[in-house]
Amino acid sequence: MNTGRFALRCGSVLLLSLSLAACGGNAPGCSQCPPLEGTYGLALGTGTTPSSCQGVTVTLPRGPLEVQRQESALTGQLDGMALNGTAYASGDFSLVGNRTLSPDGGTPAAGPESVSLSGRYVAAEGDGGVPRLEGEWLGNFASTSSGTVRRCAVTRPFTATRQ
Repeated sequence: MNTGRFALRCGSVLLLSLSLAACGGNAPGCSQCPPLEGTYGLALGTGTTPSSCQGVTVTLPRGPLEVQRQESALTGQLDGMALNGTAYASGDFSLVGNRTLSPDGGTPAAGPESVSLSGRYVAAEGDGGVPRLEGEWLGNFASTSSGTVRRCAVTRPFTATRQ
C-alpha cells in the first residue's frame, strides 16, 4: 500500500531542486572574480530575535570575517567556524558553515549550529575608500533542555569592511 510518503519525498526533492535553480544555486562560479579575499570587520544590523528562540542561547558573531579565494571557490572563518562558498562575476557571494565538535571531541562549541552569509562585494570608492561586503547573515541555533531540542533561526543584515 502506498501511503504517500514516497510522493511527498519526491515532491520535496523536486521543489528544493527548482528553488536552488531559481535562486542561482546551479549557476557556475566566476573565472574573473572580484577580489573578495581579506579580513573584514563585521557589523550586524539591528533586528529582533524571534519568539521561537525563547529558551535558546543566541550568540551573534563578533568577527572578524576571514575570506580566502581560489578562483570562484571561497573558504573562510567566522568566530571559529569554517566557511565554504562561491563567488560570482556579478560580485555576489555565498558562504556556509556548520559547527563542529569542540576540541575535546565532546560537546559542540558555543554559538550557532550553522550559518550562512549571502551578499555582494562592493569595491572601494574614491581615494581612501575601503572594499566591503554587504548582505544577510543567518544563524541556526539549538538548545537541549530536559531531553527536548529547541531550534530557531536568526537573521541580520551585515556590513563587513576590509581591515
